[in-house]
Amino acid sequence: MSAPRIVSVRTVDHGVVELPEPSWCVKAHRDDVHRADIHHQGVEHAASVDIPGSGRVSFLTAFLSQYPFAEHGSRLITVAVEIEGEHYEFDPAGLGDLAASITSHVLYGLLPLRARLQSLQEEL
Repeated sequence: MSAPRIVSVRTVDHGVVELPEPSWCVKAHRDDVHRADIHHQGVEHAASVDIPGSGRVSFLTAFLSQYPFAEHGSRLITVAVEIEGEHYEFDPAGLGDLAASITSHVLYGLLPLRARLQSLQEEL
């Protein structure tokens, strides 16, 4: 097993900060940030759909996330999910609740609406 890679980030409040880089972090770290804003971010995963006239549109973008020097929030690794233009952090239980909500919406909202739409279109 190899030693963790160390990265250096120049901060405006603590000078150069050296920290271990997690193997899942894929984004370059910005310099000239506050130490609390140093952010590890993993590969983005998104749902997408083809919208006529707009092309492929992504939504519910999600990625591993960690703020190792957070001053007010958690320093734990979470999954950040984009909802209505904002990123919300989820722990494993919260991510399970989100997945259950999405599944429920599909099963009891979208699919019944699809069936109703098809029946209405057949009546025309």
